[in-house]
Amino acid sequence: MPVSLVVPLPEHNTSLQPTWAVGELGDGAGEWQLLIRVEDAGVDPDQRASLDGWEATPQQRFERLLRETGVFVGLMITDNALRLTYAPRGETSGHLTFPIRPLAMVAGRPMLGGLKLLLGAVRLFIEGDDRRLPALLAKSRDAQAAVSTALAGQVLGSLHELLRGFDAAEPDLVRHLATSRPGHLYEGLLTVLMRLVFVLYAEDRDLLPSRTDADARRVYETSYAVRGLYARLSEDAALHPDTMDERQGGWGQLLALFRLIYGGHRTGFVQERGGKLFDPDAFPFLEGRTLPTDAPRVPGVSDGCLLRILEGLMTLKLRGGTRERLSYRALDVEQIGSVYETVMGFEAGLTSGRSLAIKAGKNNKTPVFVDLDALAALKGKARIKSLKEDTGRALTAAQAKPIDDAGSLEDLVVALDGLVDERGSPKKTLAAPGTPILQPTDERRRTGSHYTPRSLTAPIVKHALEPAFACLGPDATADQVLDLKVCDPAMGSGAFLVEACRALGERLILAWARWPESRPTIPADEDEELHARRLVAQRCLYGVDKNPRAVDLARLSLWLATLARDHEFTFLDHALKCGDSLVGLTPSQIAAANWDEAKPGLPLFRQLVRERVAEAETARAEIQSAPDDTTRVIQEARHRHVETRLSPIRAMGDAILSAFFAADKGKAREKARAEVESQISGMPPRWDQLDAAANRLRSGELGIPPFHWQLEFPEVFARENAGFDAIVGNPPFLGAKRISEQFGTGYRDWLAALHYRSTKNVDLVGHFFLRAYSLLRADGVMGLIGTNTLAQGDTREGSLAIILTGGGAVARARKRVPWPGDAGVVVSVVHIAKGAVSNAFLDARPVSRISAYLVEGDFDSSPSRLAANSRKAFQGSIILGMGFTFDDVAAAKGAAASASDMARIIASDQAASRRIFPYLGGDEINTSPTQEHDRYVINVNNMSIEQVEEELPGIFEVLSRYVQPYRQVEKNKKNGPMYYEWWRYWRERPDLYQSIGNLKSAFALSRHSAQMAVACVPREIVFADSCIVFSFDKFSAFAVLQSRSHELWARFFASTLEDRLRYTPSDCFRTFPFPTNFEDDPALEAAGQAYDAFRGRLMVDRNEGLTKTYNRFHARGENAADIARLRTLHAEMDAAVLRAYARGETEEDLARAWDSLADRATTVFTELEADEGKKVKTRLDWPADFKDEVLARLLALNVTRAAGERAAGLTVAVDEDDEDDDDDDAA
Repeated sequence: MPVSLVVPLPEHNTSLQPTWAVGELGDGAGEWQLLIRVEDAGVDPDQRASLDGWEATPQQRFERLLRETGVFVGLMITDNALRLTYAPRGETSGHLTFPIRPLAMVAGRPMLGGLKLLLGAVRLFIEGDDRRLPALLAKSRDAQAAVSTALAGQVLGSLHELLRGFDAAEPDLVRHLATSRPGHLYEGLLTVLMRLVFVLYAEDRDLLPSRTDADARRVYETSYAVRGLYARLSEDAALHPDTMDERQGGWGQLLALFRLIYGGHRTGFVQERGGKLFDPDAFPFLEGRTLPTDAPRVPGVSDGCLLRILEGLMTLKLRGGTRERLSYRALDVEQIGSVYETVMGFEAGLTSGRSLAIKAGKNNKTPVFVDLDALAALKGKARIKSLKEDTGRALTAAQAKPIDDAGSLEDLVVALDGLVDERGSPKKTLAAPGTPILQPTDERRRTGSHYTPRSLTAPIVKHALEPAFACLGPDATADQVLDLKVCDPAMGSGAFLVEACRALGERLILAWARWPESRPTIPADEDEELHARRLVAQRCLYGVDKNPRAVDLARLSLWLATLARDHEFTFLDHALKCGDSLVGLTPSQIAAANWDEAKPGLPLFRQLVRERVAEAETARAEIQSAPDDTTRVIQEARHRHVETRLSPIRAMGDAILSAFFAADKGKAREKARAEVESQISGMPPRWDQLDAAANRLRSGELGIPPFHWQLEFPEVFARENAGFDAIVGNPPFLGAKRISEQFGTGYRDWLAALHYRSTKNVDLVGHFFLRAYSLLRADGVMGLIGTNTLAQGDTREGSLAIILTGGGAVARARKRVPWPGDAGVVVSVVHIAKGAVSNAFLDARPVSRISAYLVEGDFDSSPSRLAANSRKAFQGSIILGMGFTFDDVAAAKGAAASASDMARIIASDQAASRRIFPYLGGDEINTSPTQEHDRYVINVNNMSIEQVEEELPGIFEVLSRYVQPYRQVEKNKKNGPMYYEWWRYWRERPDLYQSIGNLKSAFALSRHSAQMAVACVPREIVFADSCIVFSFDKFSAFAVLQSRSHELWARFFASTLEDRLRYTPSDCFRTFPFPTNFEDDPALEAAGQAYDAFRGRLMVDRNEGLTKTYNRFHARGENAADIARLRTLHAEMDAAVLRAYARGETEEDLARAWDSLADRATTVFTELEADEGKKVKTRLDWPADFKDEVLARLLALNVTRAAGERAAGLTVAVDEDDEDDDDDDAA
């Protein structure tokens, strides 16, 4: 057997190897596609046995062999069965078993045929590569994402069905709860689904009932089992299809099962599990009770309702309407969590008018109820606007028109027919006013539901823990492993924590093997792997989420991952907590009654805080190290004690924070804080007022649940090297400008105070990176998922750059990772160490260092402005008032004089002609084939108003009529000149006109444009502020400005306006490192001239401007010969620019690097993001990885150039419009 197929297990002093291996033929010779293992007679593949001290089933050993060798497909042969196994790295394995005896019978021929199709010579050796067995199994695994998505949609339908069923059975109770306790109603319904998934998971894994004798199984299957209930209801539906909504009994069986699991049975028939999940008093309305003290009364939920719910949970609807039974055994815990994340983020309520659920929210996957009575009362565009605002759904023109035209509610129902989501509105039936419904929250509509699949969590957790494992070394003890602390600060359904549980469990098993005397006695209902996971979950894992339902779901996920037949639920309340990871105080801040770290603490309260935190640490240690036989009742009592002792300190912290969020200004905040301080320092403290302040912070529409990390997890921060060993997660994505909108201005201000070196323009993910880094211990590693903005602009400058300049280092980064199952979502995965790293990997490639831009290099801050680029690029004149122009379009609106007015003025006064100039705006640059102006503008900037009135009466009349009223709308300190000197431009830009005064022509582009197109323009005109003008007249400069190198730089550093580039000279031009001596480069001159000349002829021939030309240039389906030639010329110009950089380098290796880029430069069509219902656009561009290389070279060159200029004593000139990049003119 080749050595590559033998897996040594030094920790167990043995090895694993197959009996046979099946290789590839032909071109693939030497590759393995299938390993075969023949077991001894009588071996049960699922029976645990000891292999040289390693307790594992033959199946577990075989799966490890497959994963370690990288041959993920295997066939195990026993004397009873053939088992085909697929075990890819980082994913849950799956297997398909063919019992041998039936294969030899006539009835088993179809099964034999299937076996031949899978393992026959055709499948293994003759089919194409994409149809061979490994490829087939890989495709099957990829399809599981579709299974999860489909199941998630069905589960959401089941939640709506459960609410309708309960409303039909208990209308008074449900409608009272929808009004008085909507959160309680929603959480109770959600709990039912979570209970059912637990039961289905346990049943499919043969963990229910706890006793395994025949009588126990028979009683359970006939009287309690959910799968048995589904089978019975399905039979009833076949016999009595018309009366299922009148039949009852199933709900009572479920309630009995839930109570049995919660309290267990004295005979051990079913183990007592305890916990909130199955607690009958947590949601008494499920048992028809108003209060927990009321006697249970089974609500009359119909069997028809229950059947529809179970169908949504237990089957998948296939094409053609047939249903297939779903196996929860085959699903990862993460997949189950993902399904239930779909039902997060809703709120219960009552309809105001007649309502219909439409497909809306993110990707139109969420039912959102629309009040049709209110919608019908609106007219025209207001109706469409209201629909979009209420649902977040964008409509196509074809969808919007009938809605717009609908003259009655009935017409509106017909117009919405194709948009109805029947999970919320079965058979498209209107819900009457006062009907209980579930509506997604605003955040849910905007973001949809997100879960992180195992294909992402596994490598993130692996690389986050690698340094900690390496530090422990191969001789680590079990206690050292269990001392590791891993946290997810935005845990959602707990996917990362489940993966960390697996990884730490595997490392714990290795420690037991190294030190056998430390290995505990494994309980009879567990194997080594399961027991290790349960210890890890109790001692090593920590999670926080601001959504209490997410905390429940994460708890369920870890329960499923550590579920044993005879054990209670693993106690996790001390480790999984609800709170906002970004809002909290340290113990010293609480003692000082101040969010300012510099303030000293109040002596009395420093001692109180210190004592209570130390007390909590001791009590929590008892919870974490509790022996295996410790009951949940004992653990809950210990946890209550900890919470009670910390309660006053927590209330102090919350009250202090409430003072910050109670006001918008610093003085008002300080006044509120001082009041809280007086309440704390009172003798005795005013705990009632502190509690009231804390409750105000937590309640309300924008309620914030603070989380004081050192208070809640004291043992993590009391260590000599304080903090977590690893932090992993997928923090929420929200742009900086949306933070105030979503959470209030106080939240944005808090983030700026928390991360004082950051700014208010940092996206939410950047703040999560900063927070996670602050919670790491020295040499700890965080592995988080981020958006593309993480390495761009203000978010880069205010998060990654701060971390890297503060001692952190990017250990690994994967850019542009497509989200599994959703090709439209692309993320970055970043691992950061709190300390130096010896090796860095960028997209799996070793590099010297990863910068804050997530490219290779030693640069983290924003690029420097270069002296060489001063006074070369300008924004056009800001005239501030269309009344300065002669513009027929504006004249028709009464905002300006017309061209005929201009002719009349000039005819009567020739002097006026010297004060009227051609006026060119960004629109003319982009739309005219020759960049021809069609407007004129008055310029009397160097005259007094008295001179204008005396010498230019016609112009004075125009200015007085159209400009003066516009300018005198308001007056303040900033716009005083606009008010008093109303006949003058707001910004004339004399430097611009002086700079181009001696040139033959200039180059310009539209400041706001989807396409960055540079054009040659005459100099004897006035440029509008919508233009950016470059002071060059050589086509060598044009070649660089129009090149993809410059466009890449501009798009990376520019701001955006909707989907358009917003070119700002300060960010896009003054920092850009041009090739050395580029203006005198003949190759660039030739390339630029050839490109401009051909493009000019093309536009004239087609009578199309730059926008239309480049729309065609970037369209994948455009194959016209002239466009193809333009693309070729652009590629040649790009290569010429890259080679110009090479010629300018003095070091050979750098010159070769630029030449290599020129040799490798190719273009591909990439799809751009598009709103729902809009046509997807493409862009012909360099591949993303190639652009990263070019960007890294340009950034490094900027650093070199700036250093050289500083050494030479050159200073960067302050251009006149540096501070005006954000000014806009109505003209």
